[in-house]
Amino acid sequence: MTDPDLAVPEERSDSLSEERPDPVSEERLDSGTAVIEFIFASIVLLIPVVYLMLAISQLQAASYATTSTAISASRIAARDADPSERRAHQVADMHFTDFGLTGVPITIDYSCSGPCGQAGSLITARVETKVSLPGFPLLFGTKHSPHITLRASHTDVVATAGGD
Repeated sequence: MTDPDLAVPEERSDSLSEERPDPVSEERLDSGTAVIEFIFASIVLLIPVVYLMLAISQLQAASYATTSTAISASRIAARDADPSERRAHQVADMHFTDFGLTGVPITIDYSCSGPCGQAGSLITARVETKVSLPGFPLLFGTKHSPHITLRASHTDVVATAGGD
């Protein structure tokens, strides 16, 4: 009554069951790896991005402080017939402290077109500073740390001669 063509041999059914993996055991092998991969990828990508943001923000703050110092130094020199280096460095320290940078080496140079201190002459203040990248002074020391040099200049007109 049974058709021999419709009967499935036992060997064939065994071979089919061997080819299909057990979905439950495969799920157990892969469980939890997505969380681990996500955490690992987050750490690998997040740490460099955070460091880059810190470095860029420190350089931006130093750039603002350098520019502000150049403007203030040229204004001090334009108002004073004999510009005080000490006063210019005090103002520079104030600007750098305002931007969260302390202990940064600052160089201020002046140049004049025409006689310095004469009404109508131009006085230019050039400010140069070296800013270390975050974390490097701890590794290399403050003297041997890699740094970026920032320069700014500002020209102002001397309004009166000799403070008259």
